[in-house]
Amino acid sequence: MRDYFQIALQYCDDVRTGVRTAGKLEKLAVKRFLNDLTRSGCPTISDNPDVESLLIKLKVSTKPSDIGFDYEFDEDRARHACFFVETCPHVSGDLAKLKPDGTRNLMIMEPWQVFATVNIFGWVDSDGLRRFLYFYIEVAKKNGKSTWIAALGLYMAFIDGEMGAEVYSAATSKEQANIIFRTANKMVELSPFMQQRFGIEASKYSIYQPTSGSFFKSLSQDRGGTKDGLNVHMAVIDELHAHKDSSMYDITADGIAARSQPLVGAISTAGDDNLGVCYRERTTVENVLLGKAVHEQYFGMIFCLDRGDDWKDPKNWPKANPNYGVSVTVKYLQAKFEKVIISPSQEAFYRQKHLNEWVGAVNGWISPSSWEKCYQKVKEDDFKGLPNFGGYDLASRLDLASWVSLRPRLEADNKIHWYAFAHSYINENVIKTKQAINGEKRPDEYPVWRDQGWLIETPGESTDYKRIQRDIENAHIESPFYEVGHDRYHAEQVTANLLEEGLSVIEIPQTTEYLSPAMRWIEVLIAEGRFHHSGDPVLTWCMTNIVVKPDAKENIFPRKISAAKKIDAGIGTITAAARARHFDDESVFELVPGEGSDWDADEYISNMVVVRR
Repeated sequence: MRDYFQIALQYCDDVRTGVRTAGKLEKLAVKRFLNDLTRSGCPTISDNPDVESLLIKLKVSTKPSDIGFDYEFDEDRARHACFFVETCPHVSGDLAKLKPDGTRNLMIMEPWQVFATVNIFGWVDSDGLRRFLYFYIEVAKKNGKSTWIAALGLYMAFIDGEMGAEVYSAATSKEQANIIFRTANKMVELSPFMQQRFGIEASKYSIYQPTSGSFFKSLSQDRGGTKDGLNVHMAVIDELHAHKDSSMYDITADGIAARSQPLVGAISTAGDDNLGVCYRERTTVENVLLGKAVHEQYFGMIFCLDRGDDWKDPKNWPKANPNYGVSVTVKYLQAKFEKVIISPSQEAFYRQKHLNEWVGAVNGWISPSSWEKCYQKVKEDDFKGLPNFGGYDLASRLDLASWVSLRPRLEADNKIHWYAFAHSYINENVIKTKQAINGEKRPDEYPVWRDQGWLIETPGESTDYKRIQRDIENAHIESPFYEVGHDRYHAEQVTANLLEEGLSVIEIPQTTEYLSPAMRWIEVLIAEGRFHHSGDPVLTWCMTNIVVKPDAKENIFPRKISAAKKIDAGIGTITAAARARHFDDESVFELVPGEGSDWDADEYISNMVVVRR
């Protein structure tokens, strides 16, 4: 039998010394474990000289123990769980094939899996009950998480000693929930010893142990019937990022009340919704690891790149892939990366699924790195006296309301470059309300963006259109708009008032016919290095939230991922571009605000709708 405590300690040493390329959050998980060993008064004397050497090298128990720390590390409990996992057979791929002697290849956990397993099962309280009630593990695809978790599920269901244990593999869809369940089911099927030794029976829909009345099943949101009344001993929510709300997580978490040492875990890759349950749990773990919060019964590990890391540099890829060089081969990731270079539209998917980054919509219109390259350290005041094109998208209650200035400037390369400056608004009711309104929770960043000056708060429960109108008029006084495009929804009165003030206001119908050419033009500007923004985080959020699905003629239209993922500042930018794109040459500097378009009548009618009072 392997010494799993030694493997875990060696993993800690490899992370700390750089033998393993680890990210900050992984390093903090290691630091937490070593600190807890010290807090518990873990002895550095061991029958295994290698363990003893590692404990000394890692400076365990070099400080006094913490009398208020109610937990200790039980090597036997950790060993028991780890040993069972490594008696489970592989069920897929080459390792699932019979060996020449007719036996099967058994699982051998990678060091990071051993580390997580000894943490989850090794820590106990003063009553001998397991310390951790919750765990969250976030790691990129193909790192062996489903096989490992399936084995842990079998352990909890049938080996943990719990009578009538109910273990669930939970997900949004039956298909997803069945990934872990089918893996566990196949493990039982391929292990006659497991069936006979523990009396486990496997059927299509359940794994069952008659002597204890325990079972392992899948559970999904897309199947009818109530999920209330569960008596959960363990629940694993697979790919938590795919859950549109927290209902499945909350139901299973509420179902543990009657158990003495239950376990609710989530395992996931990064997602694109930083307002959902997955990001909520991720944030909890991140705050615990960073020392911003304390939760002694929550274990978490997050494998991801650090802020500022170059995602294109292969040296950083192991941070998100602890199985790098094992189940995640260098050749595999390199091939995926080369596909992104050829097809940049796949960038967000690659970075989310293979580098575990929360970077925006998988089917996003603008790739995150492309948007990052558009940043210029500029201020709108730098463009006084230059032509101005506007676009606005208004909302009254929950959505953002935004107007955008799109400004051309002749640069040193003798090309016209365009700069977008967004002005976004939200009412104070949304800012102040942390709870969901009509099922929609506002981003935690709203108050931060307001304090930084990127988001304008207006009084009351509805956004103040008069304030927006005044701001547009004041901008017009500073740098007159040649044209201002708009979506007429919610905008009739503001538009009428702006027309009365002498602005040339153009309705841009929110249809593919008008928006697709504008979006394709922005794509060209970005590709040519001629589109820029000032780093506005609200505009960045909105632009990277936009998803597109080209039709048969390659036309595109801006869509939301979900109601909570706002795109209003992006729509304002596209609306302004719908007019500005017709003036993408040096003649733009000859335009005189108020004189309107110099097109002939037929072209004028076919390309825009003018709002008149």
